[in-house]
Amino acid sequence: MDYGKLFRRGWEIVWQNKYLFILGFLAALGGGGGGNSGSNFNYNVPGGNDFPADAVEEMTQFWGQYGGLIIGLLCFFFILGIVFWLIRLAAVGGLIESVDRIEAGEKMSFGKAFSAGVARIWSLVGVSLLLNLPFILIGLLFAGAGASVFATAMDGGSFAGAERTFGIFFACLGLLVCLLIPLGIVIAIVQPFALRGLMLKQLGVVESIRHGWQVVRNNIGDILLLGIAFMVIGFLFGLVTLVFTIPFAFLAAGPFIMDAFRGNAINFGVTEVLSLAFGGICLGLVGAAVNSVLTAYRSATVTLAYHHFVQKDGLEKAV
Repeated sequence: MDYGKLFRRGWEIVWQNKYLFILGFLAALGGGGGGNSGSNFNYNVPGGNDFPADAVEEMTQFWGQYGGLIIGLLCFFFILGIVFWLIRLAAVGGLIESVDRIEAGEKMSFGKAFSAGVARIWSLVGVSLLLNLPFILIGLLFAGAGASVFATAMDGGSFAGAERTFGIFFACLGLLVCLLIPLGIVIAIVQPFALRGLMLKQLGVVESIRHGWQVVRNNIGDILLLGIAFMVIGFLFGLVTLVFTIPFAFLAAGPFIMDAFRGNAINFGVTEVLSLAFGGICLGLVGAAVNSVLTAYRSATVTLAYHHFVQKDGLEKAV
């Protein structure tokens, strides 16, 4: 594979079709943050196995007064996160479709590209969920364990009887996560090619995953080199993103950082929560805007590489 030609052509496509940056922005949107609301909630976290009675009492009062509002906000942001996730998937599909048609000599626009992603949205969801099912289950287990710990705190704050149980549970869960790391690497490699099989060859969910695995298996050396190249490029983009997002990070966490420097108790007032929420939103938007360039460029280059692989392996027709 001529990597120089591949990377040059990928950049040419993106630069000459700048609407791809908009799709890249939508595809780069990070997970939404949550928000809490309430009056000041101050406590110091000392050592020991139990929460101090005052802290537990404050926490209980706070939850009793604002628990319903917090749950409502969490549900709202959860739904909002799903909406953004669907938008990201449609944008990813649109990026793939655009580069394919541009290479075929067709004219494309943002509307056509995004519509192509929307048309295959449920298949894109199916591939994403099926490939990431083990990690979704692990996340649910962690959420359940966290809810159990919180319920224990609300029930009196003593962890003496549950320490060992929670310790064993989290140790086993941590071991499982470590075992899933190699699987996560394989999924991260297979998923881009599975999505291209889905979008460009109109394969079903299972067929596209099988097709993606076949492409990776037949071209593992070239794909690993491509991945290493984008790791380097991603690192450089990460430095640029860091420069742009540091001010917003301080905007989000500024009050907490100032409290820490002054040696004050942790303060969760309305001002701090609003600052954290606003700063977090700005942080996500700025990060996505900067990463839109890398996202669009990487997608275009991988699509071009995918075409090379399937032509070389004789996989042009749907499998």
